[in-house]
Amino acid sequence: MENKTPETVNTPPRSGFKARLNAVGRYVWGMLARNVWLKLLSLLLAILLWNYVITSNTSITRSKTLNGLTGYVTGQTTLTANRLALLQDPTEALSNITVTVDAPQAYYARLSGENVQVSLDLSSVRTAGTQEVALRATSSYGRVTDIIPESLTLTFEALDSRSIPINSVLSGDMQEDYWYNITRMNPSNLTVSGAASVVRNIGSANVYMDITGHDSPFTQAQPYVLQDVSGVEISAGMLNLSSSSVSVSVDIYPTKDLPVSTDLANAVTGQPAEGYVVQSVTMQPETITVAADAELLEGLTDLMIQPVSVDGMSQSFTVRAAITPLSGVRNLSSEQVYVNVNISEASIGGRIDDVSVLVSGKGENLSVEYNTMSVYVTGPRSVVEQLQKDGVFMSVDLTGLKAGTYEIEPVFDKERFPNVTFQPEHEKMSVTLTEVGEDE
Repeated sequence: MENKTPETVNTPPRSGFKARLNAVGRYVWGMLARNVWLKLLSLLLAILLWNYVITSNTSITRSKTLNGLTGYVTGQTTLTANRLALLQDPTEALSNITVTVDAPQAYYARLSGENVQVSLDLSSVRTAGTQEVALRATSSYGRVTDIIPESLTLTFEALDSRSIPINSVLSGDMQEDYWYNITRMNPSNLTVSGAASVVRNIGSANVYMDITGHDSPFTQAQPYVLQDVSGVEISAGMLNLSSSSVSVSVDIYPTKDLPVSTDLANAVTGQPAEGYVVQSVTMQPETITVAADAELLEGLTDLMIQPVSVDGMSQSFTVRAAITPLSGVRNLSSEQVYVNVNISEASIGGRIDDVSVLVSGKGENLSVEYNTMSVYVTGPRSVVEQLQKDGVFMSVDLTGLKAGTYEIEPVFDKERFPNVTFQPEHEKMSVTLTEVGEDE
């Protein structure tokens, strides 16, 4: 009789393993069912495991759109090397860019506008004209999939360059009795390069110095303003400038009006021709405004000129003369004056005995008797000498006088001899009027 193995001996080993695994699972589940904290721990472990799987797998990405990004311009050096310049300023167009980025889940939270770079690359432009230039965007946290706008329409011109003098203009409230002056600018010229049509339209570069509240010299760096020939401001946004500001020094000093001395001892030098003298000098202008330190001004009463030569002169003349320099004076309203030199003949005096009397106004029935007298004359040499040669006339007016003796003051011809002084021997002369008969 054969021996047979029991059926239980033929049960596959795998079925026993499953039974044991199920038993362990029921045991664990029983433990979890009996302990809520183990339940929570298992949930947390599951979440962490899932998060690890997601973050470690870079193929899992999310799309993020960023608005209001600002782009920047690159490739300017290459554009300049190609002798080209951008006509418009793209700053406004580059101030509101929208970018979409596909980022791995691990970087999604950190992705922001701060780590996305948008650029307008001008290095590809080779010719002047209007053309589309693409925008580029990159991010170290993902791949850029979209840019709005994708490109900008820009106009390029030939590059031009020129030197422009900088003008300084004082502005603000100026105090009375003060002198203001711009003494130095650094730089004094500005080199400008950019689009030819813009550069050629620049008329001036002006720097405005506000002197309100200043009462002493000062130096200040100021921006300048580019203007066209009509005075309209020109934007410097797309221009290359040799300097962004100008250092300006301003002198401010108190002032005082001083007369120019007419003292002959200081105003003229030399001797006029023989027989002539310098009578006087006058100045035009008569006063000059002087700027200097207050202490120096306080001690000044007048200004001197460089003496004018009158050697050999026999008539009046006008000449320009410089003000004598004074140490410490910062400014004169005029450094020269016109000097009017009045030259006349030297005065001499002389006695004249040959004096003729001209009688007027005598009545018809009256006769006149008088005693002549000498006269002493003073005046220009030539006139006095001529009077001594020709004699002098003096007038006596007898109008309305009747017979009798009178003391009458003689009158000399002042109209013909305005520069002559007549001094008769006596202030008055005795005149006797006598009635005469008809037979006489």
